[in-house]
Amino acid sequence: MWRILLGVLVLVLGACGLEGPPPASGELRVGESVIADLPAAQERGGELVPGVKVYRIPLAQTGAVQVAAVSASLELRARLRLVLLDDRGVVQAVSVARNWFAAYPAVAPLALRPQITTDPGYRLNFQGQGGQAFYLRVENYALSQDRVALYAEAFAPNPAGQGEIFSSGNKVGAIEFAREFDRYNVAQATGYLRFLYTGPLDLVALLYLGPNDPNPLTLDPVLNCAPVSPATLLVVRDRALARAGFDELGSGRYTLTLSPIPCP
Repeated sequence: MWRILLGVLVLVLGACGLEGPPPASGELRVGESVIADLPAAQERGGELVPGVKVYRIPLAQTGAVQVAAVSASLELRARLRLVLLDDRGVVQAVSVARNWFAAYPAVAPLALRPQITTDPGYRLNFQGQGGQAFYLRVENYALSQDRVALYAEAFAPNPAGQGEIFSSGNKVGAIEFAREFDRYNVAQATGYLRFLYTGPLDLVALLYLGPNDPNPLTLDPVLNCAPVSPATLLVVRDRALARAGFDELGSGRYTLTLSPIPCP
């Protein structure tokens, strides 16, 4: 009987596009670190199959967590990718480079960038509730074995963009989670809004005339200045709600400026 029930469960999960959580090699608790010895990638049929280890991340408290993988063997020659899954086996985030990650693999091809300073590792952020468990799939695309230090740390996200009134001066925010958007009340603002961002995300600042405005004015790093009035709502997000970074210049951090100086 149990075999029949198991078969039905597999069929149901397959029909829903869910595979369930992957088998884990160990646990990575928030505030702790582990060492992962990753097998070398292998070439099979013209494709590169990564060496993989999976770690379960149990959350004791609700909040934001950053995970990182830092190579101790290959160091800056490492070719790592992190894939975060929930307890249903659904992908939540995928690392791409050392300064950004994405919501799903389709927009997160394996991409490597030069790293001159101390290696911060391949990273991604996520939020969860106490009692939840996530799974971190650590993939090695190098044709050599790699010893990798894995970290999970709680952090306080950038507080800007929680619906606060923005009527003058500067706001420095950051898109730190996949599918995140920051919002500001600009109903009392006058003058000109400037949007400054340099990094790998496709960030836009959207000025809405009201909550049901279907055609907001869109600013981006190229067309980055416009009169703020008569807009009432300002939203900053990744254009496709897919990419995210960290509260760092050249990653997820952006700056908004309201001033009386006209646009060029």
